[in-house]
Amino acid sequence: MLGRPVARTLPLRSLGRITGVAAAALLFGGCSLLGSSPPFSPAGSLTAPKVPTIEPAMPEAGWDVASAGSVGVLADHKTIAVGGLQFSVSRFRSGMTGLNLHVGSEDPVTRPGQVPAGSGNSVNAIERPLLVGVFNGGFKHPADLGGFLVRGVSIHPLVAGAASVVLYSDGSTEVGRWGSSVPNAQKQVVSVRQNLPLLLVEHGQVNPVSANSASWGTTLGSSPVVARSALGVDGSGNVLVVDSMHATAATLARAMVSAGAVTAMETDINPYWVMLDTAGHPGATLVERVPGQWHAPTVFLNGWTRDFFAVVARHQVVCLPTFGSGSQVNILRQRCTL
Repeated sequence: MLGRPVARTLPLRSLGRITGVAAAALLFGGCSLLGSSPPFSPAGSLTAPKVPTIEPAMPEAGWDVASAGSVGVLADHKTIAVGGLQFSVSRFRSGMTGLNLHVGSEDPVTRPGQVPAGSGNSVNAIERPLLVGVFNGGFKHPADLGGFLVRGVSIHPLVAGAASVVLYSDGSTEVGRWGSSVPNAQKQVVSVRQNLPLLLVEHGQVNPVSANSASWGTTLGSSPVVARSALGVDGSGNVLVVDSMHATAATLARAMVSAGAVTAMETDINPYWVMLDTAGHPGATLVERVPGQWHAPTVFLNGWTRDFFAVVARHQVVCLPTFGSGSQVNILRQRCTL
């Protein structure tokens, strides 16, 4: 008469004799304790696994390094001349930095409790040690004829066709016409800042309408030459910010193209509002980058009345494989540096 198969188990006293090496093999290697695998030899060498690495961002000819971190250049800067006017150009490297949109204490107008945590009128505590730069936003509402979305909260409804800067959850930034060239359907939108119905630069070309100063905001004294700022992206996804205390819309657009912009939009104008600051390394003291700007960088740290963008460093921890020795086996470790 056939009996039932007998389930064999290891007695508790046998389990207590399992070495740390065998236990590790079971946990990490998927080996069976009841198999016939050869014993581990401490003299055997381990092969370092492939660890994802971040390609360092290197300095580039024609640009001065404005900010650098553990993975290389985060931001660079240069001055260019267009039409006899001087422009300050700052470039924030794609993949190395990301933008966060903030709401001012007075503008845009919000309801109590409407502004998401960390998006208020000053750089927040999490951003502070990672801060690479900070710069002004767009026109005062409702003069900009556009919408405002911050961290998924609609402050003002977005307008189809309006010039828009779009911030995505992966840290990338795009500039385009809302509902047409942006947003990217494959990415998650976090924040959107719209400003004016027109783009300064599209497909790498200056918008011919930039010659008509009346289309680009009301200026002090009705002069076409005033302080102006613009935000764009180049073919590599780098964010470009161009500022001048003396510019026309047309020269601002030409400066953007000269800096390498594929798309760009005008942000704020007039001397009280145009400003940009960068830090030599994440969290360092901010330095003014627009000659003649009216405000010190502390306005963004202590609280500002208008919306603005904070630029923060990303991927600032680099880990490399290294070998050390344990009591019984060689142990693969990772050395991480900030």
